[in-house]
Amino acid sequence: MQNPKKWIRVIGFDDGPFRHSEKGETILVGVIIRAKEYLDGVVSAKITVDGLDVTEKIIYLVNRPKFASQIQLIILNSIAFAGFNLADIKEINKKTGKPVIAVVRKEPDGEKFRNAASKLPDYKERLRIIERAGEVKKADVDGKTLYFQSAGIPDEDAVVMLKRTRKRSAIPEPVRMAHIIASGIIDGVSRGRA
Repeated sequence: MQNPKKWIRVIGFDDGPFRHSEKGETILVGVIIRAKEYLDGVVSAKITVDGLDVTEKIIYLVNRPKFASQIQLIILNSIAFAGFNLADIKEINKKTGKPVIAVVRKEPDGEKFRNAASKLPDYKERLRIIERAGEVKKADVDGKTLYFQSAGIPDEDAVVMLKRTRKRSAIPEPVRMAHIIASGIIDGVSRGRA
């Protein structure tokens, strides 16, 4: 991503709350903003708890005609949605043509993550997605530490975009807003931190 611009349109994704003990669905919400200032749109879909459908749902939502030409960057709240419904960031980048950044507040425990994934159906596919996501990198975002994986964007540009898209917290604003909206829809009131 050459010369990251201040006012690009970014979509951030997060999932809604769910019960680990109950299989079923939760909501996936995408919020489109212009950098960190203006809300331009919201998209949503249902995803399966511990399923393998989040990648195709993100691709579908980003490629919808209304927003496809406008969105220039995709930011995910980690690669894990609805439990272990893992987003393949390389596939999302390939099928949308947009750079992808998956970001989290806490450093992931790779071994623990792989062990948990290995207990689920289709564990080989899940492990493949984890490996394809690549190395987890550390970023200093205005004095706060974030961890990220990316596809289709150099690390330096990813860090610049993490800084340019944050407003009230270390987490990029579209991801923070997606979290608030998703939890509000599922629980009737927003809660927690993205």
